[in-house]
Amino acid sequence: MKVLFIATSVEHGLWLAELTHPYWHLSERDVEIDIASPKGGKLTWFAASDPYDPNSQEANDIVSKGFLSDKALVAKLETTLPLAGLDLTSYDAVHVAGGGGAAVDLYPNPDVAKTLEHFFAAGKVVGAICHGAISLGNNPERIKGRQVTGYSLAEDVELEKFFGKNFLPNYPQPILEQAGAIYSCAEPNGLRVIVDGRLVTGQSQYSASEYALQLHHLLAGSSPVVIV
Repeated sequence: MKVLFIATSVEHGLWLAELTHPYWHLSERDVEIDIASPKGGKLTWFAASDPYDPNSQEANDIVSKGFLSDKALVAKLETTLPLAGLDLTSYDAVHVAGGGGAAVDLYPNPDVAKTLEHFFAAGKVVGAICHGAISLGNNPERIKGRQVTGYSLAEDVELEKFFGKNFLPNYPQPILEQAGAIYSCAEPNGLRVIVDGRLVTGQSQYSASEYALQLHHLLAGSSPVVIV
């Protein structure tokens, strides 16, 4: 099995655990993974997700530390594939990582829309977590009437206290709701994973491991609509 990861190209825009945790869970189960971004090349992550920063929210995250200790994996972060023109036929699923940067360059984005449409149209697994869920708004006809989650408006409003009002051009929850999706969430920083057919979404980094396991479950078989 092979999965395409999509991450933001925005400087310091990635939330690292939303890439490393799914990567670890899937690669440990013999899933091959490629990482792409809108611009290609090097990814950088938000300081609050740095496992080596004692003041970050992910201080001493052993999964992210393990990822960054592997030179081959770090090289993948530094040489991501440009999303435009990528041959998608060999991939069984797509995972869209979050971090605030995803709300800047993954929506609206025609290359992201084209990529996701391939996976939706082929009946492949589509997954997105946290701010990465905003990418689903590129394909409203594919999520209308479907149950989804992602970073909540309440959580973004809380972040406005630190970064200023409307610190991002768009927030996931309103975009998903405008697209006709049935959005739900847990309390801020709570765990929520939703599977609707071949679509799986996670609320935030706190759902990353559970989200990854559900994504793998879909790859390995099938699942009805469930809410965790």
